[in-house]
Amino acid sequence: MSYTYKVKNEILHRCDLNEDEKYAEIRAILLLKHAINQNSIELKLENKEIAERIYFMLKELTNLKIFIKFSKSKKFGEHNTYVISIPSQPGVKKFIENLEKYSSKVDEVSEEVEKGFIRGMFLGCGYIKSPEKEYALDFFVDSDELADELYNLLVKLEKKVYKTIKRNKPLVYMRNAEDIMDIIVLIGSMKEFYNYEETTMIKDLKNKTIREMNWEVANETKTLDTARKQVKMINYIGYKIGLNELSPVLEEIAFLRLENPEASLQELAEMIGISKSGIRNRFRRLEEIHNELLEKEREA
Repeated sequence: MSYTYKVKNEILHRCDLNEDEKYAEIRAILLLKHAINQNSIELKLENKEIAERIYFMLKELTNLKIFIKFSKSKKFGEHNTYVISIPSQPGVKKFIENLEKYSSKVDEVSEEVEKGFIRGMFLGCGYIKSPEKEYALDFFVDSDELADELYNLLVKLEKKVYKTIKRNKPLVYMRNAEDIMDIIVLIGSMKEFYNYEETTMIKDLKNKTIREMNWEVANETKTLDTARKQVKMINYIGYKIGLNELSPVLEEIAFLRLENPEASLQELAEMIGISKSGIRNRFRRLEEIHNELLEKEREA
């Protein structure tokens, strides 16, 4: 069962919609499916639950004669096609014109219309990936005008939304987890919102843990690399002039490093009771002596 199916299934079992939401949702689906003719409506859907939802909402909103039937199609494999039709009759043209009052493009559009429009778009062409895989919400829209309307509405709602062309169709998409969760709540899928939020939190926690582990490993590797370079440098000084020729403080840190080749600078500092910057300064002086010896060797 896909994650998209879970979200749509929860939405389809919601009945607490007001009239504005129903009109806006119906308008979105009718436009998506190119179902509006000059003086009639013919909507073809392959999803039985969505077809039933639209049919009963139309029955609630209008006294027009509405018919629903299904047929089997063998195009791209055998499946049922459900057809909702409102044939030419008095009142159809007025109903079609009335739908535009519930466009999200009108001035002072209500929150209910915004919800209904986005919900209708999602039911008609929306795809959402499981948050375990990827944060992604896509709307593949056949109409440039409808894609622009959806995009502009999501921008107005201050969501991080993008628009492009994919598979020769306009694609409106989102990749931000928080914005996707906002849309899931907006369209009425509260159960899946909580599941999405929980998965996101666990995923973020895992990623944070992995980052911290990688940071610790990187620091440990850096410490070991630094220590190896210091041991190599001290051995060279000992070979060239002898460590007993160093000042007492430098001789002390040189032997301390040889005895503790894997210790960090902080650990060395704690062993002799000085600051980490003090240890770093002593190694810097050893490095200067090492470089001076190398330079003399090159000149010789």
